[in-house]
Amino acid sequence: MSARLLDSQRIRGILRRMPARQRWARWLLWLVLALAIAAGTGSRLLDGLPSPPQHASVVPSVLYDRFGTPIAEIGPSVPHASLGLEDMAPALVDALIAVLDPSFLERDGVDAGAYTAALRRLWGEPDPAREGIMRRYLETVHDPHDGAVSEARLLLAELRLGRQLSRPEILERFANIAYLGRGAYGVHAAANAWYGIPASDLTVTQAAYIAALVDAPWGIDAASGPADDRYRSARQDRDRVLVTMYEHGMLTSDELARGRSQPVAAGVRPAAALGVGAVGPDAPHHGALDAAAGGFVRMLVAEAGLTAAVGQAYVQLVERYGIHRVVTGGLHVTTSVDVPAQRAAVRAVRAQLDSTASSAAGAEVAVLDRSGDVRVLVSAVSALTAGDVDVEAGLRPRPLGDLLGPAAGVVGAWTADDVDDETTVGTVSLAGDVSQVAAAFSVIATGGERRTSRIVLEASDTPPSRSLPDRDTDRWPMERTMVPASTSIAVLRAGMDSLTLPSGAPALGRAAVSPGTGDAWFAGWTTHYTAAVRITSMPPTTGIDLAPVAGELFGAVLDPLQHPP
Repeated sequence: MSARLLDSQRIRGILRRMPARQRWARWLLWLVLALAIAAGTGSRLLDGLPSPPQHASVVPSVLYDRFGTPIAEIGPSVPHASLGLEDMAPALVDALIAVLDPSFLERDGVDAGAYTAALRRLWGEPDPAREGIMRRYLETVHDPHDGAVSEARLLLAELRLGRQLSRPEILERFANIAYLGRGAYGVHAAANAWYGIPASDLTVTQAAYIAALVDAPWGIDAASGPADDRYRSARQDRDRVLVTMYEHGMLTSDELARGRSQPVAAGVRPAAALGVGAVGPDAPHHGALDAAAGGFVRMLVAEAGLTAAVGQAYVQLVERYGIHRVVTGGLHVTTSVDVPAQRAAVRAVRAQLDSTASSAAGAEVAVLDRSGDVRVLVSAVSALTAGDVDVEAGLRPRPLGDLLGPAAGVVGAWTADDVDDETTVGTVSLAGDVSQVAAAFSVIATGGERRTSRIVLEASDTPPSRSLPDRDTDRWPMERTMVPASTSIAVLRAGMDSLTLPSGAPALGRAAVSPGTGDAWFAGWTTHYTAAVRITSMPPTTGIDLAPVAGELFGAVLDPLQHPP
C-alpha cells in the first residue's frame, strides 16, 4: 500500500517537473482527440438521417381496400415531369434564384448565415429572410405535420444535403417539386397550367410570374384587388421578382421596363380550360375532392360508390401528412373499406331508391365493425325517374333529431364534435353524418366502450404485400376508452327493437324520423357490426314515414356481411 502511494507521488512529481510546453502539448492532444470523436459521432449521426429523394419526383398516392385491391389514386391535377436546369428557360432559373436566394449559387460548402439562422430558430427566433432554397426543399419533401421533423433534425438534414448535393442540384430538385398553383407541381407543370407552353419557352415576364407563385401559388386565380386593378397583388409580386433580378444583374434596365409594362394576365390560360375542380362550399360534388393545393382523386374501382369513403380517407390523410406529401409522395394507403360489401350495399341502396322513388330523394349507409373500422360508406341521390340513382353525388348533412334517445347525453358530446350549434334539434347536436351515428351506436353496442372510428389503417412507401410482413408502415392506432354514464347506455339498449335479418341472423335496432325534414333513420347492430341508415324524403314533408324503408335497407346491407357468399 505504501509502495503504491510512493509511486503515485513520484508520478505527480514528474508531471510537476514536466516543462509547461509539454503539458500544453498533452492538453492539445486530448483536445484533438475529443474533436475527432465528436466529428466521427456527428458524421455517423448525419449518415443515420433519412436521405433526400434520389430525384425530385411527383408520385401519386394509391388507396387500397382492406384486401389489397387498389381503389383510388390521389395525385396532382396537372401532369408532372422533371426537368434539368438546362431544360428550363434561363430567365426562369434566374427568377427562381432571385425570389428564393439571390446568392445561393455563389456560395458553396457550409453556409454560415443559413445555419446561424437555423440555430436562432432552435431558440425560438425565426428569421424569415433566411428561409433559403435548402430549407424550402427539405420542408417540402419532409412531412411538415410530423412532430419528429424538428428544427434540430432539419438543421442536420441541411448539413447532410449540403454534403451530398451541389447547389445547382438542390435548386433543380426544388424547381421540380414546388407547388405553383392550379394543381401544378414543378415548373414543367406550372408552365403548361398557366401559359400552355414548355418551361423552356417562358419569357422573362412569364418566368417572373411563375417564380412569384412560390410564395403565392393562387396567383391571379385569387385576384381580389379593386375593380380597376383586380390583379394588383399578383402584379406587385411579379414586379418584385423583376426588380430583384435587375438588382442582381440578371436583367437590363430595358428588360425590366418592358417586363413591368406588360399586363400580369397576358398569355395566361383560363383556369376553366384546365378542368381544375371548383373548391368551396358552392362547388359541385364531383369537384369536392379537388383539394385546395391541387390534388385530385381518380377512382380505380367503378360502380362501387366509393366517393364518400375515399373522400373521408383523403381528409384524414391530409390532416396527418399534409397535402403535398399525399399528392406527390407516393404513399400506399390501406383502408378499412370492404369492396365486396360496398358493392352489395350499393345494390341494396339502388333497389330501395328505385322502389321508393316517389318519396325518397337519397340514402346514406355506414357500417362499422367491432374494431371501429369503416367497412361500408355509401351516399346516393335518386332522381325523379326511377332507376336513375347517382351513388357518387352524396347528400347534404341535415339535422338528425332525437335518434339517440336517453343516451344522447352520453354520446352526444362526442358525436357532435365540430358541428355548428345551429344544427341542434331536440337533445342531439349532430348533423346527419351516418358514420358518426354508427360510431355512436357502436359505443352503445359495446356497453360504453368508445373506439376510434378509422377508415385509414396504415400508410407505407411500398404497396401492401403478404411477402413483406415487416415493411416500414405507419399503422394508425385504434384507441379504446370507456365513456361515463353506462346506466343511460343500458337504458337505450333495453329500448332497442329486436329484428331478424333475411338470413335469420338476430339484430337490435332503433328507428326515428326527423320532424323537421322527414328524414328516416335506422341504427343498430348485430354481433359483429354496427350500422346506420338515413333515407331523405323528397320533398321534405312530415306526412311521409320512411322508417320502415330505412329498416329494410339496414337489413339488406348487413345481411351479406353477416353471411358473405
